[in-house]
Amino acid sequence: MELYPFQQDGVSNLMKRRSVLLADEMGLGKTVQAVAAATQLLRDGAIRRVLVVCPASLCRNWRKEVNTWGVGIRAVLYEGADRFGMLGGGAPVLIGSYETVAEDLRVATHQGERFCDIGVDLVILDEAQRIKAPDSLKTRVLSRIMAPRRWAITGTPLENHPRELASILRFLFPNEFSADESLDDYGLLLRFRDGSMLRRTKASVGLELPPKTVATVPVAMSPDQAAEYDQVLSVTRMHVVRSSSHDEAATSLLAGLQHLRRIAVISANKVSAKIDLLCEEVPEVVGRGEKVVVFSSFTNLVLPEVAARLSPYGALVFTGQQTQEERLEVHERFLNDPHAMVMCASLRAAGVGLTWTVATVVYQTDIWWNPQALRQAEDRVHRIGQAKPVVVKRLISDETIESAIEGLTLAKEEIFDAFVDERGLPLTSGAGFEGLLRLIGMRAADLPLTSV
Repeated sequence: MELYPFQQDGVSNLMKRRSVLLADEMGLGKTVQAVAAATQLLRDGAIRRVLVVCPASLCRNWRKEVNTWGVGIRAVLYEGADRFGMLGGGAPVLIGSYETVAEDLRVATHQGERFCDIGVDLVILDEAQRIKAPDSLKTRVLSRIMAPRRWAITGTPLENHPRELASILRFLFPNEFSADESLDDYGLLLRFRDGSMLRRTKASVGLELPPKTVATVPVAMSPDQAAEYDQVLSVTRMHVVRSSSHDEAATSLLAGLQHLRRIAVISANKVSAKIDLLCEEVPEVVGRGEKVVVFSSFTNLVLPEVAARLSPYGALVFTGQQTQEERLEVHERFLNDPHAMVMCASLRAAGVGLTWTVATVVYQTDIWWNPQALRQAEDRVHRIGQAKPVVVKRLISDETIESAIEGLTLAKEEIFDAFVDERGLPLTSGAGFEGLLRLIGMRAADLPLTSV
């Protein structure tokens, strides 16, 4: 196996610098670059131990990549009830989930030994957007890891607000962003972004991937869905208007929006025009010998129904509720079983770190609030290794809040472009309470709350 020239450049940059934000576009092999750089540093004797912190679903993938690119370098999974015994084991690469590592850092001691004293020379945060909330306990704990080298890896260093990028930069440069007010200093943010971020897009590196076509497909709700939607919309408006405080209004609004989003995909009686559409189109795709991935954020309602109705095509289900072993088994079956033609996947659980280039068609059954999450999920299919054109269909229910949500995400894309892809400052702002009210046809002035 050989690295692409841009990946070799990435490895060189990682090895030369102590604090790096590797923010390549999804699908360009960030994990491989980090593994290649870290294992070379270990071989050269420049470092002795690496701690990788990643989503639990990716721990085994990291170990697999270390075994592939760092032959002879031992990597162990930091997990289980006896995991503290691994601290003194001397394995060059220790791989743990965000939750496990943050908890053990917080607890700090075990039989007199402190987790943060194990002698780590390099800390790698994979999917570093997991520490985007600067005030969360997990973010603060992980930012205090003692290590001379720090790498953050994510294709989406900013999803909603510049503070998220600042939070990642605080992990990389804890002394420079120690004060909370520094997170809102855009001059400081841009200066350290420019000094640490390495970002390449597929277009910029000349990677000749097959084209990806993204189409928004309007779908008319069934009468059952429409009736339920109208009822919930009326109830949501009533609850918001009758709220006695801003917090109560916001809670009622958010609960109602989530309810409306669900109905736009599937009714309480499990009636769904979108799933009906899948049942019409997927057999044609499978008939051409092409595999399909169906994403949804409604894991418990939509995915089982889709899988049941597409069971003749070997439909599989991949969710965060499965164990790591179960997810790995489903992943391998989709890759290798010629009868497993459909993957029904959770948008969040399957949106990062996976390669499903055996598929060529992607369906998004619901529009997520964050456009970067949709891109991440779609690029499980459109990435290095894909040999065929990819078609992405985003299904949007007519005359519902889904169309409005799609419009709101444009503001987030502008912010991402400004602070990550450097295309100038955004002209629009985020949604906010007023923007969310507009989704149900209301304004703040309609509410009898002086505090709103």
